[in-house]
Amino acid sequence: MSGGRFDFDDGGAYCGGWEGGKAHGHGLCTGPKGQGEYSGSWNFGFEVAGVYTWPSGNTFEGYWSQGKRHGLGIETKGRWLYKGEWVAISFSNA
Repeated sequence: MSGGRFDFDDGGAYCGGWEGGKAHGHGLCTGPKGQGEYSGSWNFGFEVAGVYTWPSGNTFEGYWSQGKRHGLGIETKGRWLYKGEWVAISFSNA
């Protein structure tokens, strides 16, 4: 496994581990135009476990499967906190 930085055409970037030309291991991916960031572990291009932070400051910390929140996690929205299990929930403007 190697590491490095990749800048996407849309302005986003990934910095972390690579294997087989995909994000693998630990890394940080920022969205284009400040649309949020994910920091955590990756498995061949997909998020596994980590924290996604939206520009609003809302966060989701937990598990992922095939790019969707899936499994146990904690979502914070302002003073609200939700702890529970997600089943294949896609990104949305939280």
